[in-house]
Amino acid sequence: MSQDASETGAAGGTLVIPGEMAARVDRLPMSFMAWEICMIVQVGWAIAASTDGIASRMYPYVWLPAKEITHTQYDVLYAFQVGISILIGAYALGWLADKIGRRKALILSAVLAGVFIWPFGYVTNYPALIILSIADTLGFAGYLAINVVYMSEIMGPRVRPRVMMVSQVVCIFLLEVILTGLIPHWWFPSQYKAYLWLLAGLNIVVAVVLFFRMPESPRWLEARERRDQARRIVEQMETRVKKRHPVLPEPDLSPHQVVAEEKTPWWAPFGRQYIVATILLLIVMALGYGGIVYGGLSQAALFISITRGYSAGFFFALYAWAGAAASAAYLINSFFGDRFERKWTQLFGAILFAGGWWGVYETHNTAALCTFFILSVVGAVLWLWSMYVYIPINYPTRMRSLGTGWTDGVGHLGAWGGVLIAGALFVATNPRNFVIFITIPCALVPGLLVAFFGKSQRRRTLEELAH
Repeated sequence: MSQDASETGAAGGTLVIPGEMAARVDRLPMSFMAWEICMIVQVGWAIAASTDGIASRMYPYVWLPAKEITHTQYDVLYAFQVGISILIGAYALGWLADKIGRRKALILSAVLAGVFIWPFGYVTNYPALIILSIADTLGFAGYLAINVVYMSEIMGPRVRPRVMMVSQVVCIFLLEVILTGLIPHWWFPSQYKAYLWLLAGLNIVVAVVLFFRMPESPRWLEARERRDQARRIVEQMETRVKKRHPVLPEPDLSPHQVVAEEKTPWWAPFGRQYIVATILLLIVMALGYGGIVYGGLSQAALFISITRGYSAGFFFALYAWAGAAASAAYLINSFFGDRFERKWTQLFGAILFAGGWWGVYETHNTAALCTFFILSVVGAVLWLWSMYVYIPINYPTRMRSLGTGWTDGVGHLGAWGGVLIAGALFVATNPRNFVIFITIPCALVPGLLVAFFGKSQRRRTLEELAH
């Protein structure tokens, strides 16, 4: 089938074409190739994410006992890490991924994540820590803007939910249980420098693996009019799949119309066709990051270890158990969640997070505290990982990383502001006001917004959803 003969129109440097490469990719059945690519990307995401907000592990157990950093300074550092740094990285690397390709941008993200994490073991000067905090999560931010975008583009709608969600379960377990749970449980605070070096080394290893095993996205190549290169990659993918599935169905071009253009302007997600979805997602992510994701987590170790008097080992062990429960919940969701719209999973996660934190605040015995904290983490994981999959599918290939960078990345301004407000409420007022802030305006409100106003996505192609 000749792609070049299928062009349907051109205007102003923009070309509308039947997406041959997209159609050929979408007809591929579930295969080891899809599992391998997604597992590599998701393991890399988990390792990069372990560098996110490192101040939340350093302050309660290293900086605070040494009286090197005040609580207010900690809130500012954490806000820079999870807000400003990710805002810069997600937009810049998301834009770069749409310009130079998903593969190169993701490799660069892994390198950045490894380069800027180890200095936290040696720097204690506050101004220097601010600069380091801005650089800290640039690499992780790149993963935020690119990883789900890339996985969405190399699989069809029938295969995508199962492979992506099970791969995400591996990511959640690796991140929540091992990298931010068990290893800190054993190494904090006595071996924290070795922990930081471990994270640095693992990220560099991921960059090397991506270089050798990650193909470029055929959809991105086709959208950039590099159809010969896209065709070669698709042929290699088909050859691998045919080892298990010798006969492949004919590609259906009808739902795969692609808009191809050499350059996408930075304001494209705010065009007439996408502005409503972009603004909605910006509001949802700003609120959610301010509470569900970072607002609660910013004070969790302080609440459990300082206010309630539990040790560092107890907190990290509890976090590991919470991560295991969240992994199990998301695994169940990966098998049954496709029966429902993803946005209802997000609402359920927001409710679970809010209820869990109120339980943590109101109870004073160990068993109840552990139970409710685990529920809050399960809710946060269900909400956040569902949003990670939900956001990129709202945009066409030519601006998918850019749109994700705008909504997920700029949404981290909510993390910046939310962390500062949460920290101030936690210290200056009754912690009850802190819990109100992270659970109602920053959890239930974004959950309800996306549930009732978000786009339905179940079992539709990327090209259909982009219209």
